[in-house]
Amino acid sequence: MLPRFHLLSLHAFILQVVKAEENSSILKATLVCISILILLSGCAMNQPYGSFIQDSSPAFSQYSKVMANDVADQIGRLYPAASTQFDLRHNANDPFGQALIDKLRSDGFAVLENTTPANPFLAAIQSPKDSENISNSPISVEDIKNHGLALGYIIDQSDDLYHVSILIEDQQLTRAFIAQSGQIQPAGSWVRKE
Repeated sequence: MLPRFHLLSLHAFILQVVKAEENSSILKATLVCISILILLSGCAMNQPYGSFIQDSSPAFSQYSKVMANDVADQIGRLYPAASTQFDLRHNANDPFGQALIDKLRSDGFAVLENTTPANPFLAAIQSPKDSENISNSPISVEDIKNHGLALGYIIDQSDDLYHVSILIEDQQLTRAFIAQSGQIQPAGSWVRKE
């Protein structure tokens, strides 16, 4: 038979093991909950911007120029060109985005393009070559003294109907375009939501 001291020590040890297992399961559950919340908050904070059209045909490139010209003309009616700067919220690597940037610049607007990778995990990875070459590093928003108006766009398609939404700060401009006989034209008036 074990002495009383050893029984108490053994009992205390067993209680510590049980407590550690309970704390471990609580810790695991807490870490899982925190991970899920971080993932969900990332989804809620990143609104989808850009083109959702999978068409890379020459016709869509022409349609993009026509729509971008119309969008830039509407923006020109609302904002003075020579004194307005726009900061793109997202990469504009589609035909519509490039046509819009070109048209806004030719109309006299300053446009700061977003150069961050679309994937935030890839944005965190930077090669040593990039860190050595300072002249090719993207300009951060903090480096700019005069911040421009935040500009984003969403363009999507349903059959022959194209839907364009332009977001400038907290207001939204929306217009539909219809493609018929190889041409595209507005399908209605501009709608402005503040």
